[in-house]
Amino acid sequence: MSRGITGNKRDREAKRDRRKQDKADRLQRNRDEAARQRSDTGNDDQVEVSGPQSLPIVDLADVVIAVPAHPGREPLIPAKLFVGGLGDEATATELRIAFASFGSVRDATVIRDRSSGRSRGFGFVTFEKWADADEAVKQMDGRDVDGRRLKVNRAEPS
Repeated sequence: MSRGITGNKRDREAKRDRRKQDKADRLQRNRDEAARQRSDTGNDDQVEVSGPQSLPIVDLADVVIAVPAHPGREPLIPAKLFVGGLGDEATATELRIAFASFGSVRDATVIRDRSSGRSRGFGFVTFEKWADADEAVKQMDGRDVDGRRLKVNRAEPS
């Protein structure tokens, strides 16, 4: 038996449609009011973000921008270097030994081919301190090791 189900469903759908329309009208009124306030104050340093939700207007003078660490301090993250130009037989231990003279090496990795297990010709060295990593880049970039020229620079974030 379907007594009253059709009417109830229609009522629910009509109520849902009214709520959607009321919300759309309310959002448009808020946007219009914000635009009117901006034009009244003449403040062009405000940014309005619109989307599925109504977000407040942000005054750019109130935005705080993160500043990098002070020049004498080490960043909290370790310094990771890319090392290219490695030979086929290169190992992580050899890489660690080659870079250990510049400072404390946290990690050394040689990237290997999955099928053959041989070095793909590059790896990564992670230092505890940025100053040590910078010195390693200066001294090791372009150096010949086992007849191959190394390419050493800061690794790009993944």
